[in-house]
Amino acid sequence: MSSERPFETRPSLVIYLPDLSGGGAERLYLGLAPAFIEAGLDVTFLLDREGGELLGSVPAGARVVSLGASRQLAALPRLVRLLRRTRPDLLLSAMEHMNVMSVLARRVSGTRTKIVVSQHNALSEQAKRPGLKHRAVPLLYRLALPSAAAIVAVSRGVADDMARRAHVARDRIEVIYNGAIRPDFERALGEATPAGWPQSGRVILSVGRLVAQKDHATLLRAVARLPADRVTHLVLLGEGPLRPELEALGRELGIAERLHMPGFLANPLPAMARADLVVLSSRFEGFGLVLAEALACGTPVVSTACPYGPAEILEDGRYGALVPVGMPAAMADAIAATLETPADRDRLRARGRSFSIERCAAGYLSLFERVLTADVRARHPVLRVPREKL
Repeated sequence: MSSERPFETRPSLVIYLPDLSGGGAERLYLGLAPAFIEAGLDVTFLLDREGGELLGSVPAGARVVSLGASRQLAALPRLVRLLRRTRPDLLLSAMEHMNVMSVLARRVSGTRTKIVVSQHNALSEQAKRPGLKHRAVPLLYRLALPSAAAIVAVSRGVADDMARRAHVARDRIEVIYNGAIRPDFERALGEATPAGWPQSGRVILSVGRLVAQKDHATLLRAVARLPADRVTHLVLLGEGPLRPELEALGRELGIAERLHMPGFLANPLPAMARADLVVLSSRFEGFGLVLAEALACGTPVVSTACPYGPAEILEDGRYGALVPVGMPAAMADAIAATLETPADRDRLRARGRSFSIERCAAGYLSLFERVLTADVRARHPVLRVPREKL
């Protein structure tokens, strides 16, 4: 960015992320950016590190700026300098430590930037991760969040958990469900499925990073328990550090020939539409974007009843089976029953498509409008909030 304030005609929004890897938060905000721009916001993606599979998906009209920081603490002084130099009206952050860092940087910088923090996973589960920095997050939240202009959670469960663990008043936390369905949804459905897609038999699909949170091991064990008289393939779309471990488990369970791991796919919708079933086996979630996308494709789903999000999307089992976390036998039973039960695909599509990017964007824009101070609104009268889509 230049040394002069570049935002004089429109409210400026900085979306602060570690990078543009293929995670749910990154996909969400890239999808929301066109609606933010259309509403009159000047949008910048601010990254600690410039990289990630989705770097090429930044929409026209948004800029990308990198702090060039390999570690979060190294990003703090650079973020302070950027806030002082560019003085954005709004900064939206999306990860626990970045939420704390954004509030702190704003204090140190002495600017009037309004910090909007968003919580995309269960805080109590994030605090269980190894290392003091994760265990300290609830305490850091208690110290930092009172200075945030607004707090967003992606589900009611995440909001309730955050209020308990961070001692935040529940009415300070606004729930805005993630937007899964974009305006180009139908076009995206028409793209090709991954190379090597099984040409016969039933296909179970999982979409997500190959990390412990997603608990693909339970899904593999569930598939191995399915009746042997029906050939059932399992496709794992995603990449991550547990790939070798999962490949080894597939061999151990005797399903290696039916286990397909084509890697990360920027557009998983054609695969979802072609699959017989989409399964989410996570230990915890904040929302469960994959479930909404699969339903919108008309594809049946099975999910763990993990904290939090899936039960809200599936309305406690009305739109897909919910099973206990980490129980292969229960998951195998739900998969088998779902595969043998005819699905009302129009009903599934209607539920999935209710989680639209337009509805999500309208929620954020309404929040931004409330957060902006009266003098900023007076200087920037062009922010257009599509209230009819709320």
